[in-house]
Amino acid sequence: MTKQITDDLAQALWETLLLHSTKGRLRYGDITAIACEFGLTTKAVTRVWKKGIRSMGDRVAAVVKAGWSRRGRKKSQTRPRTTEDLIEESVMLEIMKCGGSNTYKIPHQHKDKLRNAGKLPTTLPCDVQA
Repeated sequence: MTKQITDDLAQALWETLLLHSTKGRLRYGDITAIACEFGLTTKAVTRVWKKGIRSMGDRVAAVVKAGWSRRGRKKSQTRPRTTEDLIEESVMLEIMKCGGSNTYKIPHQHKDKLRNAGKLPTTLPCDVQA
């Protein structure tokens, strides 16, 4: 089982690779030895080495962050329900009660009073007949 490379581990790996390199080149077998030392695969060590060399080529301090925290499903942005959401929901309910015509009438719900009292509902009840 392979482990995820954290940012600290990638930085330590990059510094070790730099210590073993001469003029930006590694000797034959250095990557394998360093991979065994850190308990990683040679492919993971090679990836960190190439990423560091690429960022050094741009004359920027080497950035070898792992990026594992940015993988996977992204968290969805949720927002609290507002009065506009409740208004839209009540309009849709009234439209369904009228069979889709434009002759619906929306009853007043006194949302401001409910919000001030802390009793603003998150959902509205729906009739089974609608």
